[in-house]
Amino acid sequence: MFVLFAAAALAAASSSPSPSPLPEIAHVVTSDRGYESAARAARTTYVVTAADIARNGYRTVADALASVPAVNVERYGPFGAFASVGIRGSSALQVLVLLDGLPVAGSQIENVNLEQFATAGVDRIEVVEGGGSTLYGSGSIGGVVNIITTGAAPTTATLSTGSFGEQNYRLQTPYFSYARTYAANGYGLPGGLSRTNADGALTSGTLTYSHGAGANDFLFLADLTDANVGDPGPIGFTSPTGRQNTTSRDVRLRLQHRSPRATFTAAIGGSSQDFGYTCNSPVDTACPNWVTLPAPKRTPPPYEQALNDGRAMLELNNVAGDDRSRLTYGIDLSGGNDRIDGGTGSACPPSVGQYGYGACGPLAFETSVTPNSYSQSAAYVQSQWFWSNGAAVYAGLRGERDLNSLATASGGALSPSIGGILPIAGGLQLKLNAATAFRAPTAEELFYPPQGVYSNDQLVPERTRVGDATFVERSGAAEFSAGWFTTSGSNLIVDEDAAKSDFKPVNVGRASIAGWTLAFKTTPQRHLVTTFNVTNLYRAQDLDTGSRLANRGPVFASTLDFRYLTAPSNRFDGFGVTITSDGQLDPAASYEPWWAQSRAFTTVDVYAGFRVAPRLLLTVRGYNVLDDRYAVYNGFPMPGPGATVELRTR
Repeated sequence: MFVLFAAAALAAASSSPSPSPLPEIAHVVTSDRGYESAARAARTTYVVTAADIARNGYRTVADALASVPAVNVERYGPFGAFASVGIRGSSALQVLVLLDGLPVAGSQIENVNLEQFATAGVDRIEVVEGGGSTLYGSGSIGGVVNIITTGAAPTTATLSTGSFGEQNYRLQTPYFSYARTYAANGYGLPGGLSRTNADGALTSGTLTYSHGAGANDFLFLADLTDANVGDPGPIGFTSPTGRQNTTSRDVRLRLQHRSPRATFTAAIGGSSQDFGYTCNSPVDTACPNWVTLPAPKRTPPPYEQALNDGRAMLELNNVAGDDRSRLTYGIDLSGGNDRIDGGTGSACPPSVGQYGYGACGPLAFETSVTPNSYSQSAAYVQSQWFWSNGAAVYAGLRGERDLNSLATASGGALSPSIGGILPIAGGLQLKLNAATAFRAPTAEELFYPPQGVYSNDQLVPERTRVGDATFVERSGAAEFSAGWFTTSGSNLIVDEDAAKSDFKPVNVGRASIAGWTLAFKTTPQRHLVTTFNVTNLYRAQDLDTGSRLANRGPVFASTLDFRYLTAPSNRFDGFGVTITSDGQLDPAASYEPWWAQSRAFTTVDVYAGFRVAPRLLLTVRGYNVLDDRYAVYNGFPMPGPGATVELRTR
C-alpha cells in the first residue's frame, strides 16, 4: 500500500522511466519480426535501453528486466546465483530468449540463466509480452526477450567496487566489449550466521562488426561467456564444496537487403552451452550423491555432472509493404544435440533407494548419460493493415514441427494469431491480441535420470490460448496503460508435487492463468521523472485439482521509480530511488528460519551521481537500504543492505 500511495503523490510532479517508454523508442524490431514504428506494435512491448542500463548500473540482463511490468525475476541468491524469468504468469521455459533475433542455447538442459548474460555491448533489450508462437514458435507462450547489439556502441569504461567483495570492470568499444564481475558474497545473516560458498564470477567478451553498403547491411557477432559460482544450496543443507561452471558461446551472421518496398534478412548462427557441477562427496554430506556405504568403501566418490546443449540456426525473413499494409513471412530451421547427465551415481535404479548406494554395487560410481538430438522446422506468415487514424489489424499463422530423437511424442502445431489497435478518442487506444501458443518438452524434462523420478518420456507438448486487452493513453505529460491478460489450455508441464519434493514433470489436464497490469510514465517536470507499475496475477490455477500452479510469480508485484535529472553541464548528475514490492512466491517453510522463508518483501535502491570531469561520472549506489531480510525461494536468503562506488566514462 505504501507504494500505491507514494505513486499517487508523485504522479503530479514527475516522470520518464526505466524501462524507457515507447515514445522515446521510435522503432522496434521484435514485436512483428521486422523494423517498424513502435506506435504500430499491437503486442505489448517494453524496451530497456543502453542509457537505462548505464544509469541504473545493471550488470546483467536479469538486473535489467526486474522493473519491466509483468516480468517476474526469481533469484536463488545474490549476484551470480541462478535467476529465472517468467512473463505474465508463465514459467521460465515458456519465455523465449533471443540474442540478435536468434535463440540462445540452454533451453534443452533448462539453464537459460539471465544472470549470466552481461549487459556490456547491449544496445537495448526488447520484451514482447504474450504468446509469440506465430512469429517465434515453441517456447514463447509467455513472451519473447530479445537482447540486441548493434556494433556501434560508443567507447566507455566502468570500474566499480562495493559490498560483499564485489568488483566490476567493463570496457565497451564499437567493435569489442568486455565485462568482468566478481562478488565474494560472504554476507552476514541474523543470529551471527554467514552465507559461505556463495561467490560468483562472470566474464564476458563480445566481438561485433556492422557495415552498411548502399541497400545492404552486414552484422557479425561472436560472444564468449564464462560463469563460475559457488552453489551452497538451501540453509540447513549447505554445501561448502558445491561449484557450478557455465560456458556459453554464440556466433551470429546477419545479411539484410533493403528495397523501396521490402526488407529481406538472412541470418545464420550457432549457440552452445556447457554446464558443469562438482561436489566433494567424501567430505561434504550435502552433495547430491552422499550416503554412507558399507565397509570398506564408506563414502561415495566425488560428484561430477556435465550437461551440454548446442544448436545451429538459419532464418530467412522478408517484410514487404507500405504505410497501408505489410506482409511478413519466412522460415526458421534449427538443429542441435544435447547431453543429459544425471551425475555420479545416477546409473543406480531408483528402486533400490537413495541413488542405490550400497545396493547396486559398481553402479554407485557410474553416471547415467543420455545423448539426444533435436530439430525444428517452421514457416510463418503475418499480414498487417493500417489506417490513417492509427487503427491497425493483423493476422498470422505458423506451422512448426519439433522433434527429439528419443521422444515418444513429437511436437507439431499450427499457431494462428489475430489482433489490432482501436483508436477511441484523443490519444486513447485499445490494443487487442489473441493467439494459440505451444511448447515442446525439453530434453531434460523427457530424459533426466533416474527416468520416471526427475523426468517423464510420456510428456506431450503444452498447448494454450493466450489473449490480452490493453488501454493505452498517450499525451504530452504522461503515458498510461491498463491491461488484462489470460492464458488457458491443456497439457501445461508442472512438477507432480513440488511441495513434497516430487519433481517429476507431468502434464496438467487444464490450467488457467489471468491477471492485470497498471502502469504510468510521466514526462519530466522540473527535473523530476517517475514511473510506476503494478501487476496482479490473481489466478494461476490447476483446474483439475483447484491448487495454484507453483512458481508462476507472486499475486502482487510493483515498482516505483523516480529520479532527479540535471543538465549535462551540472556537476551534480542527479539521483534516483527505486522501490520494489513483491508478494510471497512459495508457501513459507516453517523448518527454515524466518529470514530464509519465502515471503513478501520491499526493497529500496538509491543512487546519486557527480561529474568529476566533463566525461567522467562518479556514482554511489545503495541496495536494499532498509535492510528487508527475505528469501524469494525457501532456504535461499538474499543479502542485506549493500553499496557500490562507480567510476564511468561517457
